[in-house]
Amino acid sequence: MSAVERKKFNVLIADDNQSDVFIITRGLAQFDAQCNVFDVQDGESLLTALGIDPVSGRPIAPQPIIPRPDLILIDLFMPKLYGLQALKMIKRDRRYQRTPCLLMSHSLSEHDRRQAGVIGACGILHKTDNPSNFRAAIRDLETVLSGGAKPRQTEPGDSRILR
Repeated sequence: MSAVERKKFNVLIADDNQSDVFIITRGLAQFDAQCNVFDVQDGESLLTALGIDPVSGRPIAPQPIIPRPDLILIDLFMPKLYGLQALKMIKRDRRYQRTPCLLMSHSLSEHDRRQAGVIGACGILHKTDNPSNFRAAIRDLETVLSGGAKPRQTEPGDSRILR
């Protein structure tokens, strides 16, 4: 399939740090992932964009406000709604039960790591200042989007997200 014929993937990033959003977006563009990137600044906006009521967790719209995402990246520490709480509400909605969701964080406790797996995160992306680690994580995101592999849980300092 040529670059012209490739499917464009919709990626939704929920992160209050616009520098991180910029880096992820630029990284996806640099590796030609053919992505439409949408971003929101907090957990409540994430749920609203997906058509989920941030209080009850119930659908508030038959269709999301944005195009249906193929991948959702959720910062763990966001204003208005903690990343794990947002993930839990997303995974309760049957429209998104099969949508891959990755949690992102500079630091993650073992408890949060376990909770993320129980709730339904398909992996964890450790935010890193190391460009080579981040490039590897972006390549992994491309592979996840193309259906080539399943994500894995990572250790601190390890930005690789594939099994």
